[in-house]
Amino acid sequence: MNFGENLKRLRKERNLSQEQLSEMLNVSRQAISKWESNKTYPDIENLMLLRNIFNIALDDLLFDENKDKIEAVIKSSKLPTNSTNYDEDESEDELSDNFMIGGFIIGISIGFITDNFMWGIAGSFIGMGVGYLLRYINKRDMTN
Repeated sequence: MNFGENLKRLRKERNLSQEQLSEMLNVSRQAISKWESNKTYPDIENLMLLRNIFNIALDDLLFDENKDKIEAVIKSSKLPTNSTNYDEDESEDELSDNFMIGGFIIGISIGFITDNFMWGIAGSFIGMGVGYLLRYINKRDMTN
């Protein structure tokens, strides 16, 4: 189904005429007719009003015709489907992120204690360096 067919189906399910719907949206009956025949489409404000009138998500109103196609594309895509591998990669990245943040916090703390701003910068760079080295090592090990 396309937008026009969805709109017509929803309108008829609620026993609304084109005239009644047009009054609710403050547009002409001809505008509703053109929308239902897919000759034109409503602007975003009218789409939001239609969403509220029919109590339906915009995706369901606009993209119902492509749901099966979209699901097929997602299934055939090369996105990771095995969640355990994804979680492992995420935890390795999290470790390097923790080093970056930890180095930054330690550097800033030493900087405040010694009243020397350079310690904060040095700690940040050391933490980031260690974090990036860990990421590089992990990615290199994964490709071998």
